[in-house]
Amino acid sequence: MTDVSTDHGTVLPPGSSALVVSAEGELSFYLPDNPPDAPVPRLVQLLVAVLMRSEDEDWVEEMLSIFEDQSRN
Repeated sequence: MTDVSTDHGTVLPPGSSALVVSAEGELSFYLPDNPPDAPVPRLVQLLVAVLMRSEDEDWVEEMLSIFEDQSRN
């Protein structure tokens, strides 16, 4: 991300997408204003998949356990 601060926070570079976690723990998804027929890049699709799976508590726990397993090794 570009290191540009405003009174609203950090500004994304043009054409960027982001999955953001607020201080309150809420997820927000930001997309650029692309034409409706523009292809969705693969890594943006990954962000959408993570956003969708974030509703599944079992999946979230499984993903977080990866970090716990790594810190033990």
